Amino acid sequence: MIAVAERLADELLAPNAERVDQADLVPSSHFDALGEAGLFGIAGRPEHGGSALPTPVARRAMAAVAGGCGATFFVWVQHHSIVRTLTDTLDRTADSARSAELGDVLADLAAGRRIAGTSFAHLRRRGAPAIRAERVDGGWRLDGFAPWATSWGIAERFIIGAESDDGEVVWALVEAGPTDPVQGMMAEPLRLPVLGATGTVAFHFDGCLVVDDQIVATDDAATWRRIDRVKASAGQPAPLGIAARCIALLRELGDDDAVGASARLADQLDAAWVADDDIGRRLAELTAAMDDATDPNGGDGLTDDEIEAGVDAAAVHRTTSLRLARSAAGAYLSAVGGRGMDLDHPAQRLAREADFYVIQAQTADGRRSTLARI
Repeated sequence: MIAVAERLADELLAPNAERVDQADLVPSSHFDALGEAGLFGIAGRPEHGGSALPTPVARRAMAAVAGGCGATFFVWVQHHSIVRTLTDTLDRTADSARSAELGDVLADLAAGRRIAGTSFAHLRRRGAPAIRAERVDGGWRLDGFAPWATSWGIAERFIIGAESDDGEVVWALVEAGPTDPVQGMMAEPLRLPVLGATGTVAFHFDGCLVVDDQIVATDDAATWRRIDRVKASAGQPAPLGIAARCIALLRELGDDDAVGASARLADQLDAAWVADDDIGRRLAELTAAMDDATDPNGGDGLTDDEIEAGVDAAAVHRTTSLRLARSAAGAYLSAVGGRGMDLDHPAQRLAREADFYVIQAQTADGRRSTLARI
């Protein structure tokens, strides 16, 4: 699957990345190709048409796609969190009809026949809920503002995270898009300097009603935030994919300075991947232990010191990956000179994409680590 992702990035995504960067939306043909290659199912289970890739393998495949086309990657990567959420819901569902329905949805998602998006980063903020979920007869009412949601105009379904006054995170699956508006839900397009073709919007909710059948899960908010802090601390593998693309392009230039820079950066990239695998294993163990601790029949959980050590190590690695991506993009831009600032040249796009991941899925831990190392 890594080789498939790399080949698709080299043959389709990278050659068209500048065109996509300037488009209104990522073309559907890119997603068709990802679906045909089986890459929409990397988080899905085999019984639903997925491949359930181990996390280290999935991260390498993700990095390859990100190194090909950032906009395509960013839409595609959102999709996998919905697959994981619905799979968890299926595991907790006793109703056979509901299980069959979820299985069909997951099969469509794994094949890429349908694309899903999500909006939940606002749940990481402290204070009053950004989106409030209020229980009403037969469902929930959503009110509030979600400042970031990707894939509007591309995805057909969105999972929205909202918080109740009782301290629950309520996950609602809403079928919506520009041609299928939902009452009480409005999308406000965002003007971005990078990844503008991803259909990224802010959502406004004003009395948006979702029925009980649209609720895929409810979680204790404090527990969810604790586990999410661990999961989010490592950041995306995309910066390493950007670094790899820049290293390859530097090497192709052929002159001694560029080739020398590519070799030094390649050594750093190899070390970063070794660390990524190690961090991934540590975070998987932490997450499993935390999930076990939330199970009434589970174990004793973890100490706060163990959690802090894992989060700190992951945040440091995230910062290292960001710095490597930005260094590699800067080296490539330096090597190609002024022509690299043309919108049709990959150097300026890769530099902008490297900068984007400084703020993508940024947590307090990641921000603290980044600022401490500047």
